[in-house]
Amino acid sequence: MKSIAPLACLVAAACSSHATLPGTNIQDTPQNRAVLDVFGRYKQALEARDAGAIVALTTPDYSDPGDPARGIGPIDHEGLAQRLKGDLSKVTGVRLEATVKDVEVKGEEARLDYFQVLRFAVATPSGEKWKSESDDARMRFVRLNGEWKIASGL
Repeated sequence: MKSIAPLACLVAAACSSHATLPGTNIQDTPQNRAVLDVFGRYKQALEARDAGAIVALTTPDYSDPGDPARGIGPIDHEGLAQRLKGDLSKVTGVRLEATVKDVEVKGEEARLDYFQVLRFAVATPSGEKWKSESDDARMRFVRLNGEWKIASGL
């Protein structure tokens, strides 16, 4: 019986050292939680259609290659602010459903992979019309002054 107690403690320690975030296979670490917290604040700001709050979550050197297939060229921090302000002014409602697939933190950089379903309403002459888009997405993060910021992927 005495030999089972240390083994039980070892198994319990091994299991707790690989704890995952609820509903995911992502390790529950302070770094992963911090990145997911920024992503949660992004989601809240997007659904509130608050372009300023979204831009505040980004790095000063934010850059994104854009989406040439949709006619969207490369975007820097200033371009992002302008695009968000313009895009969000055209919608009357936004909902983002995101299923986080993976978070990887390496030093001062991180990436978050997720599947998104973006639903948004636009005003039309006949009333409000809801549309949706879905796709895999990736955000890159950089830690600046101890705080995670979005470096690309919006």
